[in-house]
Amino acid sequence: MPQQLQLKRKSGTRKANDRAVRSVCRECTVGCGLIAYIQDHIIVDVMGDEEHPVSRGRVCAKGTDFVRGIRSPERIMFPGARNRPSGPFAAMENIEKAMDGLADALKRVRDRSGPGALAVGCDPEAGLDFYLGARRFARLWETPHVYHPLDNPIDNPFGHPANDPGNKPLYQEGTSALTAPTAPCTEWEESGSLFLVEADPAATHPVAFGKVLQAKARGAKIIAADVCFTATLSKADLPLLIPPGSGNLLGMVLLKGLMELDGLDNEAAAAGLDDPEGWRATFENFSLADGAKALGLTPEAAVGICRMLVQHAPVTAITGKRLAYQPDAGVWQTLAAAAGWTSRVGGGWYPLEAGRPRLAAAGDIENPRPGGREIGFPYQGGSGADAPQGIKAVIASGNCFNDFFLPFKVSTREMDLIVHFGAFANLTRDLAHMILPSALWPERNGLCFSNDRGIQFGPRLVSPQDACQTGLGFWMRLADRFGWGDHFPWRTETGRADPLRFYDWVLARNPDTAGLTVEALKASAPEPIFWPLDRGRGVKRTSPPFPTDSGKIPPAPAPEKISLPDGGTAQTQDMG
Repeated sequence: MPQQLQLKRKSGTRKANDRAVRSVCRECTVGCGLIAYIQDHIIVDVMGDEEHPVSRGRVCAKGTDFVRGIRSPERIMFPGARNRPSGPFAAMENIEKAMDGLADALKRVRDRSGPGALAVGCDPEAGLDFYLGARRFARLWETPHVYHPLDNPIDNPFGHPANDPGNKPLYQEGTSALTAPTAPCTEWEESGSLFLVEADPAATHPVAFGKVLQAKARGAKIIAADVCFTATLSKADLPLLIPPGSGNLLGMVLLKGLMELDGLDNEAAAAGLDDPEGWRATFENFSLADGAKALGLTPEAAVGICRMLVQHAPVTAITGKRLAYQPDAGVWQTLAAAAGWTSRVGGGWYPLEAGRPRLAAAGDIENPRPGGREIGFPYQGGSGADAPQGIKAVIASGNCFNDFFLPFKVSTREMDLIVHFGAFANLTRDLAHMILPSALWPERNGLCFSNDRGIQFGPRLVSPQDACQTGLGFWMRLADRFGWGDHFPWRTETGRADPLRFYDWVLARNPDTAGLTVEALKASAPEPIFWPLDRGRGVKRTSPPFPTDSGKIPPAPAPEKISLPDGGTAQTQDMG
């Protein structure tokens, strides 16, 4: 076998530049460090920051290809409007005239249909400040319909199906059940096995997935379950295809299977759960056979997977964001605590994209929210019946209509106003009556909340064109036209939005981040600052039984065959 040599490179760049800027990539929630080299206000080279503790110089294709987007001839650079989605856009005189036109159109919708007829979709492309600004504006406007794909479903009291009185959950849920990771990705290398459910970090979080591969190289077993074959499944020792919407059911089947194998840790469950006996009672009538059948598994295969998890503990369960919006999402925290995974380094539960605290952006505004039940919006997919009814105006950033705003698509012809705040032509732009250009993340200052509850500040790399607004600037300009400028007091001397003052204000309002400032984040760079991490309600973590002092993984137990979904069999030792 040929010897593998580590790649070597010289630090810095060979391209002519007049300055280098250290920042943080905001393409996803990993938060990799970047160094951009700039010549005459143009980015000429980008490389990973080798001193950054999260990425150690690694960077994925998304983290370097953003430069093409900034210079793209396809980029939206000027505001435009049209009477119908099938017609051509007419360029508007300037951004101020465009905001005047938007305000007039919104007033007409409110006069005809009321304030609740407005919905706002906040694609991450527009930045955290767009979402937080939207929540402030929506409180003043008196509409509850503000949605973000990385939002916590329990932020809205009706946002999670378990809060429906007619839906009795089968799991133990505390106040942090959907949002508290108990297995930081920095500890994945210490896991005996990694169990990924409806999560595809190989495609969406490549640097984080590198830690999965490092764990595998050290002997961890990789089990991955998803509704289709993904890049992550291609690297799994045991790939499982499950029906859509059944990820949380898989967690319940595993919990039931571990109960039957006597593979739970009573002491850890008692320490990690409020009512360790109560949740057991809820599973007495849960049928392992029926649950396994709904997943396309035999009961023997389900128990075989459970046995594999017992043999290769501690286990880290990595779940995708969509599972948090489905019934019984809290089963993962319950499973991790009851099985004793949470009490050991290298074990627990890790929900992807759950590393942001609940930032109170509008609680200081006294305007009451509209009466009646607020409708929790699904993360993605569904029919038009899933969407709130009576929506006549939508402000959508990025490409919302191609993702979590899909349920709205069937009713767009009935809408009076669709506004696209974005940088590129896409489906959302094709449906819009108005387009307003947005600044991209390299063109704005911003906070990055990483999966491990780390907070970093990412300074902008280059300045945007005059018509390209930041998210906070968009809402500030719009609020001015309704006489609400005093509710957006974060301005520079020139009247533009000051995101640094805004972020300081938002961080100060949350008890988990109070005392943290942008200046403190700048001073700590490239080290992130971590906001409080709840590791399973105070469960004491102990050292794992492996690696041993010799650095070798203990031999696996004798091979055992389990039934697979396709009707075949496999040996547990053959899965690694």
